[in-house]
Amino acid sequence: MPRAAAPPSSRKQARLEWDDLRYALALHRTGTFSGAGAHLKVDPTTVGRRIGVLEAQVGARLFDRTQTGCTATEAGGALIARAERMESEALALERELTGADERLSGNVRVATTEFIAARFLAPHLPRFAARYPNLTLFLASTQATVDLARREADVAIRLTRPREPDVVARRFCPVELALFASRSYVSERGRPRLTASDLRRHDAIGFATSRAFASENGWLEERLAGARFVMRADSVASVYSACVAGAGLALLPRLVADRDAALVHIAGAEGLEPRSLWQAVHPDVLKAPRIRAVLEFLREILSVEASTPADR
Repeated sequence: MPRAAAPPSSRKQARLEWDDLRYALALHRTGTFSGAGAHLKVDPTTVGRRIGVLEAQVGARLFDRTQTGCTATEAGGALIARAERMESEALALERELTGADERLSGNVRVATTEFIAARFLAPHLPRFAARYPNLTLFLASTQATVDLARREADVAIRLTRPREPDVVARRFCPVELALFASRSYVSERGRPRLTASDLRRHDAIGFATSRAFASENGWLEERLAGARFVMRADSVASVYSACVAGAGLALLPRLVADRDAALVHIAGAEGLEPRSLWQAVHPDVLKAPRIRAVLEFLREILSVEASTPADR
């Protein structure tokens, strides 16, 4: 007798979509639905729903949910490992396509701090727009180190040397700091003599108590012992604005502050190692004309900033 045909499977074969795997990667990396939602710019409930759909597709629980967050199960870990390899290949392809794009048009994303964007780059943008009418520059102000391999930005301008093994780094100019106060502060409180007895009547502005500002804070606290610290901020732009407003003494970049008529140079920062401006870019995108145009423009304007006399 002929063999009976096998009954069809009651469960459909799972077809995983890359978009669904992105949700799993985001949840794995952030540990919470809210964190994954913020990263993907969606509502946390959307993350939960998409993870549920993915678990139904593969027929296994991918994440254990607890009050403190979500952790990948054994099945989830296996899926994450493969998803990361897929992501790596997709990002590499995206970078290669960007590098092969011969058009001098489109968008270029430059990640840097708020202060560098506002004080070093933005004043030169009219000239950039006139030279490259078909390019749009996106300035992303952030204190965080962006991942160029993941295309979080095309170019990064930082105050610390890039340590990633897969980027091309270039040093521009040293950023020397000095102690400044506003003219209004000096007029009202007198010029600080920086002696122990004199500092008791002065106010100071410091940086956030984090490793990133350890050197600057150490210098300030040693030189200004006795002064009252009225504010601390993790933003150099905020420290600068507070100093201009007359809030107190502050360490500011001389490249900008020496040219500001609202400020008075009080003392140099002897003994404090100056920082440098560094440019970082992934080698895969270097050949793209729009990337090279931006890099050349950045080199041009930052070299001008460094060579312009700052001393008054």
